[in-house]
Amino acid sequence: MDPKVNAGGTRVRWGIGDFFWIYFAGLLASIVGGAVGVGIAGDTPGHTSGLTIALSAGALYATWIGTVVFVSRTKGRGSLTSDFGLTVRASRSWVLLVGAALQVLLGALVLPLVNLVHNEKQDVVEQLKNAGGPKLVVLLVVAGLVAPVCEELLFRGVLLRAFRRRFSVEVAIGASALIFALTHLLGDPTLGVVAILPALFALGVISGCAAVWVGDLSVSIPLHMGFNLVTLAAYATLVR
Repeated sequence: MDPKVNAGGTRVRWGIGDFFWIYFAGLLASIVGGAVGVGIAGDTPGHTSGLTIALSAGALYATWIGTVVFVSRTKGRGSLTSDFGLTVRASRSWVLLVGAALQVLLGALVLPLVNLVHNEKQDVVEQLKNAGGPKLVVLLVVAGLVAPVCEELLFRGVLLRAFRRRFSVEVAIGASALIFALTHLLGDPTLGVVAILPALFALGVISGCAAVWVGDLSVSIPLHMGFNLVTLAAYATLVR
């Protein structure tokens, strides 16, 4: 079947521009959700409550999911699986271990850069320093489980597939991986994030190759989960 035409013969009309408005709509929703959380929890500078994190992240990912569903129904085939490859298979849970191993390898490669900026750590590291109980659970669930699903849907589902309709597979994978890495700076513009950009780019390339190879996100999602969970576990252990 032509990837630009759905089963009913209607042309698939979503594309690169849809990725950007979906992405920034999520950021705006995240800001609003975070502000509501601060108002309720009474957070102070340097201290962000688990409630604020949950509301900010919840607004971000709910907006992404909702707008992607809207785009699929109005401009595509009407299915997140058909349009963007959102598929989770329990039989591929072993890829979690591959993602964990990938994090260890890439983490070792960027360690010299991380050590150069050890006085300016990522925001997630600072959050993990004082996280305990409910806040730690929120961070683990959001960053370790929810974020990989939503980010893979957006970056390897919407963006990568949109690029593939216009460019070669190599350009599509590379460009989507670069955007994936650079967008992390928008939410956390610190030298700590700059130091790990090569690792994020590599994760984007490998996840993109996996998505193209299998034709859906059933490998890239657990790969991303394994990568994030090991990162969080390491930081939660080492920064205390």
